[in-house]
Amino acid sequence: MPIPRLNEMSTELYGKRLWNLTTCLVPTMTVAIYFGELFFAIAVAIALLVTSTLKSSITAILFCCGLMAWTLAEYVTHRFVLHAIAPVQHGIHHARPHDAIDKIFWQIWLAFVVLYLVAGGAILAGALVAYAWYLLAHYCAHHNPAILPASLLKHHRDHHRFASRNYGVTTTLWDRVFGTMLR
Repeated sequence: MPIPRLNEMSTELYGKRLWNLTTCLVPTMTVAIYFGELFFAIAVAIALLVTSTLKSSITAILFCCGLMAWTLAEYVTHRFVLHAIAPVQHGIHHARPHDAIDKIFWQIWLAFVVLYLVAGGAILAGALVAYAWYLLAHYCAHHNPAILPASLLKHHRDHHRFASRNYGVTTTLWDRVFGTMLR
């Protein structure tokens, strides 16, 4: 076997180095997407609350309504859309939960715009804060489980083992209400 010339060796080393840098970016992309969306959602929620012209008590009530609305929407979407209407793509997530996330679920941002137009800023602010909690909880469940409360982590991991149970990611409330909580 002939000895490679210096420029061939450097090209090969450069190619391997570039490949290593690229593969290192995949987890970085996951972090950027999750936390980029998280910080954006929190910033928009703060801006909506600061600019609200409603009484603070009304704003607080509507904000809490937004929190609850998000948790219900999360449950319904997860159970009936991801598991019933579009199970193939979500099934890949169940099979490989540690895979990198490389895209933003843009439809949720469209839904947030519609929510703003229909219900207003205070409710949207609550939904955005709950969505930020969802992003953090889901990221941590798969990539940094030590941060999550043990009961919520167990709830999510059980869902990956028993896909017809435990649809809530941020709360167990709706699984209890609708009888889908794994006992």
